[in-house]
Amino acid sequence: MRILGSIQRGFSGVVLCLVLTQCGGGIHVKERDEPVVKLSTFRKELGEGEALQLYDVVHQNILSARGYEKRDPERAIAIYLHAAELAWRSREEALIPLYNHAVGQSADLLLSRRVRQGARFTLAHREYTVRYDGAGENIFPVADFDDLIPVDCMQRSGIRSEVSQEGVGAAMVALHGTMGEKENPFVSPVGGDFNLTALLAFTESGEAVFRFYDVTKCHSAKFWGRERDLNINLTAAYYMVAERKSSGAGASKIMGVFRPMRYSGRMGLYLEPRFDPDKIPLILVHGLVSSPMTWADPMNEIMADPRIRANYQGYTYYYPTGFPTRMTGAKLKEDLLRLEAYAKSRGASDRADKMVIFGHSMGGLLTSMNVRVLDESSWSRISNEPIDALPTSDVIKDDYKMIFEVDQPKGLKRAVFIATPHRGSNKANTWYGGFVAKLIEIPTNLVQLNLVAMTQSMTDLGKTLFNSEAPVNSMKTLREGNPVLQFVVDRPMEPYVTYHSIMGDRGKGDTPNSSDGIVPYSSSHIDGAESELIVPSGHSAHRDPAAVKEMQRILLEHLDKNGL
Repeated sequence: MRILGSIQRGFSGVVLCLVLTQCGGGIHVKERDEPVVKLSTFRKELGEGEALQLYDVVHQNILSARGYEKRDPERAIAIYLHAAELAWRSREEALIPLYNHAVGQSADLLLSRRVRQGARFTLAHREYTVRYDGAGENIFPVADFDDLIPVDCMQRSGIRSEVSQEGVGAAMVALHGTMGEKENPFVSPVGGDFNLTALLAFTESGEAVFRFYDVTKCHSAKFWGRERDLNINLTAAYYMVAERKSSGAGASKIMGVFRPMRYSGRMGLYLEPRFDPDKIPLILVHGLVSSPMTWADPMNEIMADPRIRANYQGYTYYYPTGFPTRMTGAKLKEDLLRLEAYAKSRGASDRADKMVIFGHSMGGLLTSMNVRVLDESSWSRISNEPIDALPTSDVIKDDYKMIFEVDQPKGLKRAVFIATPHRGSNKANTWYGGFVAKLIEIPTNLVQLNLVAMTQSMTDLGKTLFNSEAPVNSMKTLREGNPVLQFVVDRPMEPYVTYHSIMGDRGKGDTPNSSDGIVPYSSSHIDGAESELIVPSGHSAHRDPAAVKEMQRILLEHLDKNGL
């Protein structure tokens, strides 16, 4: 029985190692041909009279247009435009749901068919000329996106809350970066998504004028002669990201540990919406056995604050988590420097100089590598020879040169460490942690050092840091007592960086003897933090509601201190 118990505990430990940062339940979305909430539902709110009769006419036009979508899309567009116009000219509040739906369906069909400015659509009694109005504050030109998806036709589940506002217009998800040249170097190969709201107005001459509003910056628009709340959904884009980019995500998170080379080509910093020079980059770094989608719930809730979403833009850093932190930390630094340069080239120097970074678990270790003083003087404490003289592969030397010889990204002004094992985790020291480490496959030229040759030029500290010829990977890095982790945490923070800590205690209230189940407080605590918050969660502290509120507080404080 003791042997069986040991095996069971060991298996549980392996599983525990593999779920250090998994984000929980799956996110599911399906685009339907008709709205999730039936339009006939809104008819019940009407009594007898002209409004009810007009409602039925508009509703019948929508049903007719739906029937033409596949066999005669141009006629479908014309009928949807007519339905929207009838509702728009009625000024009847009860017809707004029909107006919103007709606007969304017509915009979807126009974009999917690449219909250009000035296109005409004819019915027996009416001709429409389509115009896209991209002028004005907080309005997207139609050229900014490739496709549109109406939110009212998205059947979705998995994100724990919806951030939305009822009002006028079609809440939509815009897709960009799928055709031709990318708008910016941080767009994913499969494109990016963002939320917007479409409004449609009509002229007496038959112009159908579309305006696409940036709902991160505006919440209302002129409609029926007065300022009205827009119909907004700020959550829908996260669903589309999950749908298009997370196919096989569960497998990729695990195989990113064991077979990281399969996913090395995806490693990098990504931006979902279009680049906005008026917004501060907010960098999100996931942890072990995870992916950027672990941030879906926290970011959805953080961005519910109108001031935050008007001033920040989220970038996610993806990396196969089996690689040693030397590799993934160097790549993060390279991309942060690239982002700084790109933002400055787009006239956004001021915002790029105020970047904020959130790092969860192992992501906090990568964050730490980019906000501490790690320079050539730091390297001289390790070795008496320059990095170029190391008897190792060029790949390894390039990583060390990026870490120690290239200046840190000075645009990073604030860092938040969440459940970060600054001094390691004893879970990685166990036999099952060692078992997992042995299963990780990485080419030796990326991870193995010629220890005998290297120690000849190493200082005593260097010999302590490089004390094993065994290949280094992420699980070995995470071991409690790892001198490399201690070396990094002992380095001072860059003087221009303000930093905070968030960690879980599983609701036990036993700090400083607490643990989130993976990382003890003694490892996640660092001196000098401007704030430290203990939340009643396990290792997924970044998803805890109290942690989300703390991240909001920190972001708002950052705006206040920068006069924004």
